[in-house]
Amino acid sequence: MKLIIKYQAKPQQKDALEKELRSIILITRKAVGCVQCDLHVSMDNKLVFFFDMLWEKEQDWKNYTERKHMKDFYALTEGMVDTYDLCVSEY
Repeated sequence: MKLIIKYQAKPQQKDALEKELRSIILITRKAVGCVQCDLHVSMDNKLVFFFDMLWEKEQDWKNYTERKHMKDFYALTEGMVDTYDLCVSEY
């Protein structure tokens, strides 16, 4: 399952959000079923970040999102994000 996750930071939260997004890359790459996890920053708008992820199965990703560190991540970044969008493509 291919995922593109877009986060747009609130202007005053850009650096804090980027730090938190970067903090989960290595953890995510080691997760069961994770084939790829890369973070990109928009060239046109430095407030916009994209996670490009590939998971072996949808259930692997769902299980990962329920882990404690991800729940902590969601709670911590909730006030930092202006908009969020999740795009899914099954391969």
